[in-house]
Amino acid sequence: MKYGKYLFIIMILITFSVYAQNEYSKEPGYFDFGDLTVFEKGDGVTEVFLESNIIKMVASATEEQEPELSLMLYGLKLIKVNVFEVSNKNEKGIRERIDETDKKLVSQKWDRIVRSKGKDETVNVYIKTSDKNNILGLVVTTVGNDDQAVFVNIVGNIDLKKIGKLGAKFDIPTLDKISKE
Repeated sequence: MKYGKYLFIIMILITFSVYAQNEYSKEPGYFDFGDLTVFEKGDGVTEVFLESNIIKMVASATEEQEPELSLMLYGLKLIKVNVFEVSNKNEKGIRERIDETDKKLVSQKWDRIVRSKGKDETVNVYIKTSDKNNILGLVVTTVGNDDQAVFVNIVGNIDLKKIGKLGAKFDIPTLDKISKE
């Protein structure tokens, strides 16, 4: 019976997580990577799921020190990051998921702005734009030499010139490279 309480709590958390993802799935800049839990077998797993209310709190707290970053944060609705340790057991699956993601994004009319594929490292960056040429979504997928795979989706109005600052603020791997590339 003591496990029933934990099962109930887990079910509630899953329900809220699914609801939150469904809420944002209507946004044009949202991308569903599918079930990434199959890659969580290793020790190094990080998941960040920041919704608009948290992002706005950070924006408010940074208004004085970093007004440009704060302004960009006010335009964001969701920051979703999954980082996995790459091992011999999951590397093939991760690379396949990145290839599937690439095909799906291209078929959904996302613009690939960076594609780098080498022997040890793959980096892809996509943006979703509106008719007014505003960036409404950003997706980054990487797997590489640092033994990490990263899946990022940022939803909202995005300024690519300031995206590196966003990566530094929330410690999101690979975002600092976008503004340079």
